[in-house]
Amino acid sequence: MNAKFQMPKFGRNLTVKGWLKELMMTFLGTTISIVLTFGSATWIEKNEAENARRLLAMTIVSDIDQSLEVVKNRLKYEDECRAISYYLMWNCHRLEEIGSDSILIFLNYVLGSGFPRELEMETSNEHIFNSSQDSWRTLSDKKFLKNVQDFYNARSTMERQRKESVFFQKPISKEEEYSLIMESDDMKSDEAILATCRRLLQTPRVQNYIGWSSERMGLYNDLMQYINVNEENKFLMGITEKELEEFRNQSLMVVRRAKEVDLAGIWDAVLTSDNDHTEYTFRKDHTFTTLQTKKWNHYCFRGKIITQVTISGHWEIVGDTLVKTFDMQTLKIENDESGITCSKEEREKQLPEVKKLVMDRLTGKGILERINSNNRMAQATNLDRTGTRLELTEAGKAPIHFQKRENSKERLN
Repeated sequence: MNAKFQMPKFGRNLTVKGWLKELMMTFLGTTISIVLTFGSATWIEKNEAENARRLLAMTIVSDIDQSLEVVKNRLKYEDECRAISYYLMWNCHRLEEIGSDSILIFLNYVLGSGFPRELEMETSNEHIFNSSQDSWRTLSDKKFLKNVQDFYNARSTMERQRKESVFFQKPISKEEEYSLIMESDDMKSDEAILATCRRLLQTPRVQNYIGWSSERMGLYNDLMQYINVNEENKFLMGITEKELEEFRNQSLMVVRRAKEVDLAGIWDAVLTSDNDHTEYTFRKDHTFTTLQTKKWNHYCFRGKIITQVTISGHWEIVGDTLVKTFDMQTLKIENDESGITCSKEEREKQLPEVKKLVMDRLTGKGILERINSNNRMAQATNLDRTGTRLELTEAGKAPIHFQKRENSKERLN
C-alpha cells in the first residue's frame, strides 16, 4: 500500500522565503515577549526598590525631625524651669504669695523622678537603621548615610550625658524623694510644701543644679545644629515637606463622618475604669445628656465618695463636626458618701476638706474644663465601618474614643 504525504494547505503556498519570514516573525515575537516579561519585571523591581529607598529615607528624616523637636522642647522646658527657680530663689521670703503652679514646676525640676515623659527620646528607628545591612544597601547615598550616622552618634552622646553627667543629676535623688513624700510630713499640706520648697531653695546642691542649667542647654543646642544637616538630607533624597507631612499623617483607618442617624444611642468613653467613667446619651430630638462618674478615696478614711456630674443640652452635626451646646442650668453634681467608714469625729474633721478637693479637681478637669465660654464644644467626628466606634477630636487635643452600647438605640425609642 502506497501512502502519500501531503503538506497541509497552509504550507503549500509558502515559499522558502515565506518560511523564513514566518520563522523570523515567530522568533521576533518570542524575543519581544521575553524582553517585555523580563523588562517589566526589572522595571517593577527597580520601582519597588526606589519606593523602599524613599520610604526608608523618609522614616529616618522624619525620625531626626521628631528628635530635634523633642530637644527643642527640652530647651524650652529647661529655660522655663530655670527662670521660675531663680524667681523663687530671689523671693524665697514670700513664697506664700506666689502661685502653686510655679512651686510645683520647681519641685518637679529638682526632684529625682521629675522629668516630663513627653521629653523622652524614641530610639527604635535608630536601632532598625543600625542593625540592618539592607538599610545601607537600600539608601546607597554615602553623604546621606554619613549625615544620619553622625546625627545618631551625637544623639547617643547627648542621652549618655543626660544619664551620666553630674550636671544632669537631679539634686534630690529618687531615694530622697521617696523619703520626703512617704516617710515624713514635709509634703502633706500646703504649708509643709512651702516650707520644704524654701528649705530646698537654700541648699547649695539645688542652687548649683539651677546654675548648671546653661551646661545642659549648651548640650541641647549642640544637637540643634543638625537642623541644617537634616535639611541637606531632604535635598539629597529629593524629599519635600509635603511628602513628609503626608508620610507622618498616613493611616490605614477606614472611617467616615458621623451622620445624625448614627449618633442616636448611648456612647461610653473607651478610656474608662472602675473609678472614672463618662457616657453620652444622644437622642433623635437632638437633645443629649452626659454623665460623668468618679469614685474618690482618701488616706484619712476607708471607702469611696461617688461623685456624679450630669449636664444636658442640644447637639447637631455641621459638616464633619459634632457641635454640642450645654445648658449649664441643668448641671447637677451629687456626692454619695454612704461608702465611707470612719468615726464621726474624723468625718466632721476631714470630709469637708476632701469634698472641697474633689470639687476643685472635678471643675478643673474633665468635661467642665472642655466647655468653652459659649457653653459649646465642637469636635470633628470619625466613625468606623461598624458604626459602633466613634472618634471625637478637638483642635490641639488628643482624640477621645467612644463605643456604642449594644442595642442602645432601640432602647431609646
